[in-house]
Amino acid sequence: MLTWRYHLLSLVAVFLALGLGVLVGISLSDNGAVEAGRNVLVSDIQRDVDDLRAQNNDLGRERATNIRFQDDSFPFIVGGRIQGKRIALIASAAAGDDIQRQLTSAVHAAGGQIVSTTVLNPGFDLPAVTAKVKADLKSDPQFAGVDDSSLTSLVGHQLAKDISKGGGVKLLNSLQGVLVDSLNGSYDIPVDAVVVITRANDDQTPAYSDLEKFFLLNVKDLGVMAVGAESRDAPRSEIPLFQSVDVSSIDNLDSRIGQVSVVFVLSGEKGAFGVKPTADLLIPILRTPKQTAAPAAATTVPATTPAT
Repeated sequence: MLTWRYHLLSLVAVFLALGLGVLVGISLSDNGAVEAGRNVLVSDIQRDVDDLRAQNNDLGRERATNIRFQDDSFPFIVGGRIQGKRIALIASAAAGDDIQRQLTSAVHAAGGQIVSTTVLNPGFDLPAVTAKVKADLKSDPQFAGVDDSSLTSLVGHQLAKDISKGGGVKLLNSLQGVLVDSLNGSYDIPVDAVVVITRANDDQTPAYSDLEKFFLLNVKDLGVMAVGAESRDAPRSEIPLFQSVDVSSIDNLDSRIGQVSVVFVLSGEKGAFGVKPTADLLIPILRTPKQTAAPAAATTVPATTPAT
């Protein structure tokens, strides 16, 4: 049975323990043990921080060297790879101007030419598109009387024809403000390939993917190469869409490695390249372009002077 004496003894024991702890702490402090331990800990932490800082500086220098090497070697890797090829560029406005400039620079370095650049609004409203087509092109036999369910496919087909086969800008001009943000270049000559740069947001309407799919399928049906590309930081990858229509893709176009990949794909390599889980390889096999052997030069045998 617990009595008041037991409680009293318990309280005395607690206070004695506390007092003993204080005395031990004071003693340790007086002997410098606590201070010495603290100094050792601080020294260890500082040494770790210095090591991490040194490693970070080394990595920074190594990265700068790698970037410089990539920039310096890039023209030699891609030079002449797509000489004379005409490329049409279609880019989501969300992708930004910088990645368009990077692709244009890469194509030019490889001997190709960007003949047209079409910038699309990634958040367009499909009913607004169909309404605009009906209003502006109601006298066009191709679009007159077409129901809404077929109009997306028809628009995808006509856009593919206009951009890849030089069909003109009638539909493109009609869709400015609802689907098309801007047009630049020539739309009256056929191209060898169409590169689509996407940047889909998480809340993007699926209608964009449907129209894009119809467009890509029709580009291929017209016998023109289609290539899909996006940057490493795209909020939602559209590489699965490109793979679903058997279109080669690059998921790191904002890097030199990705720009090498797009040039090699434009030269005939196929697959999904980049750094994301959907990629088959980081980069295409860097094959040497086939060269026609020069005919052997005829050897001239010096005439001998007959002995006299």
